[in-house]
Amino acid sequence: MKRWVMAGILGGAIAAAAACGTTAESDSEASQPADVVIHVSLKNVRFTPSVIDIPAGKTVRINVTNHDATEHDLLVHDLKIEKLGAATGAHHAGATENMLVVHTAANGSGSITFRADEKGTYAFNCTIPGHKDAGMVGTLTVS
Repeated sequence: MKRWVMAGILGGAIAAAAACGTTAESDSEASQPADVVIHVSLKNVRFTPSVIDIPAGKTVRINVTNHDATEHDLLVHDLKIEKLGAATGAHHAGATENMLVVHTAANGSGSITFRADEKGTYAFNCTIPGHKDAGMVGTLTVS
């Protein structure tokens, strides 16, 4: 009887933790080797760095850390990617399978591992209302 009670408590705790989202890389994300790792800091309605260069055809991981007490995201426009592993961080409404987007909760983090083959320069911004207009923008170049 005690074993079943403990199993129920443990199962409930795991389900509750999963429902809250994650702030660390998932096992599948962490196990994906990356040729290039980029760290982006979100603070004071700014991306640091705001200019990112990545090589075409290579496996890239972008780790995003939000240092603000409000949610942020990083959405790259018009860049088609191949996601490798599962992205981490809070879910971004409207995200499609081949969209480069990482959404972070307040003081949270997230990451995405992907490959981009199409060379070019792409704009990115935070889609939280008012953040783009406040200057939370940047560019990502695939070369």
